[in-house]
Amino acid sequence: MGSNYTGIVSFVGAGPGDPELITAKGLRKLQQADVVIYDRLAHPGLLLQASPDAKFIYCGKQPCRHTLRQHDIHHELRVHARHGSRVVRLKGGDPGVFGRVGEEAEELQKHQIRFEIIPGVTSGSAAPAYAGVPLTHREHSRSYTVVTGHGKQQDGMPDIQWHGLAAGSDTIVFYMGVKHAGWIAEQLTQHGRSPEEPVLIVQWGTYGKQQSAAASLARLEETVNKEQIANPAIIVVGSVTAMHARTQWFNPGRKTVRNIAAFTDGAPGLQQFTDYLQDEQTAICHTEQPIDAGCLSSNAEHALWRLLEEELVDTIFVPNYASCKRLKPNVNRMISELHTTASPVYIIFDKEAFPSDEEDVFYIDPSLSFEKMTEQLNSLTSFPVKTPAGI
Repeated sequence: MGSNYTGIVSFVGAGPGDPELITAKGLRKLQQADVVIYDRLAHPGLLLQASPDAKFIYCGKQPCRHTLRQHDIHHELRVHARHGSRVVRLKGGDPGVFGRVGEEAEELQKHQIRFEIIPGVTSGSAAPAYAGVPLTHREHSRSYTVVTGHGKQQDGMPDIQWHGLAAGSDTIVFYMGVKHAGWIAEQLTQHGRSPEEPVLIVQWGTYGKQQSAAASLARLEETVNKEQIANPAIIVVGSVTAMHARTQWFNPGRKTVRNIAAFTDGAPGLQQFTDYLQDEQTAICHTEQPIDAGCLSSNAEHALWRLLEEELVDTIFVPNYASCKRLKPNVNRMISELHTTASPVYIIFDKEAFPSDEEDVFYIDPSLSFEKMTEQLNSLTSFPVKTPAGI
């Protein structure tokens, strides 16, 4: 499309949570970006893949709660593109599925600013898949419909043609619907769905803290309240959800329940251990970016802030104690500013000594097998390093 400006806005689907689910093209655009404007549901670990010199702007974007209002987001997109910047608008899931990309693209078109839309993996299919549930199956589901469970009116109630929805699709996927779970179940049963029809709720789908809960339509609201399920969550209605009990496969706590941010700085043993844990479905995000003296880089600052805010990190890997000393004051500052109770531990991978009062710093021997290293990770209190001789 034509443009009066040299800048461009790339609407990039970040995927549903797991940082590895971003597309190759989306990742390349993120790495090239001068400005990254990102939503809450873009995994913070992805920011570690962006340039440390980029500018980062956080939008928030929870139902009924926004750090930036939509007109402010439009303003930021216009301003930075007009300055000639490569802007990535990083959106959770797929920008074209309840991502408001249409509104933002029209705004740019109106001002003759170049843009492109890079699709992503949407949580409506990814969260059920990570819970072992396909949306279609020859025996159970030959059609599916995705629906928003949160409307734009004051009370948040969605405007849905319930009769057509209940009768027209084998499987129904609700985004952002947990607040109105009882009303959704009531409307579906009133319009022909069985109260005993199976339902699956998936919270934080594809993240390390993913949780799934099975219910019937009749007990949907009760289950949401009992399990204290809140957004982000997907509600899947249909007989195909019964497969969850048989084909559930994603188990991020299989090797370790720790949620890890790794600053590998090119250290071979640390990088290989990080890759191993990632292959074993561990909740981990990583970067080879070094931790320099002084302030954190912009991308590391934003990534760690969001990881702490969403309680997505409790363990930080660093190559050595020198890196740990540079990083800890920044993390402690963020914890104080966020007023969170988070208290991550730090794992170093060499024998450099550190003071005996460093109770939150531990050593893992990178010469051990990955299985043994994981055992050490899971029993942290058994091997705090006080001096190299104590290892």
